[in-house]
Amino acid sequence: MRLIILLFFLISSFISAQEEKKRNGLKNLIKQAEKLAKDLGLDDKKKETKDFFFSSRDIGKTSFSTADRIAIKDVIDAYGFYWDTNNLDGYLSLFTDSAKGVVINVDGNVDNYYIKSDEQIENNKNRMDYFIKNQMQRRHMMANTFFIEFTNDYAHLKQYMILMTTNKKEKTEILTPINYVFKLIKLNGIWKIIYREINLDKSLDLSL
Repeated sequence: MRLIILLFFLISSFISAQEEKKRNGLKNLIKQAEKLAKDLGLDDKKKETKDFFFSSRDIGKTSFSTADRIAIKDVIDAYGFYWDTNNLDGYLSLFTDSAKGVVINVDGNVDNYYIKSDEQIENNKNRMDYFIKNQMQRRHMMANTFFIEFTNDYAHLKQYMILMTTNKKEKTEILTPINYVFKLIKLNGIWKIIYREINLDKSLDLSL
């Protein structure tokens, strides 16, 4: 009888030891998975709540969101492509409904307006129709981009462009370098332009 009790005790102890070993093994696996997720940056909640601020004083630093910076550059690139292909709907989609436009001419005169006002939309349509009718192919050649301020949901930058035209598929010429100023905000995860300033080095062949 004592032998049976002793065997029962030994078997129970062995089973308990095996279960404890399994539990410890599972805990270790969970810890390893959590560490791996942290190392790979998969902790979305922490990433979403992380704030950053980048200014022109931080040139050379990596204290900004790479994904946001690429998205902003995509918007600026699309700005040139949409305009050059006379895609008015695509062009307007890059702006908020209340986006402000400013043009500073070579003589220093300043023109302020709302980009999506009926007057400006009609003006843009007329310009595109004029380019098509007169076989004038515009090309916005992107150059230097300089971030003045950049946060989770706001960006302020300067963008150099060289505006070119090819008339009637015969002659290509540089119209003028342009110093743009853009301000953007992030709405529902999408960057939109809220302010665009055009600084002309010389007058255009078709006045703005």
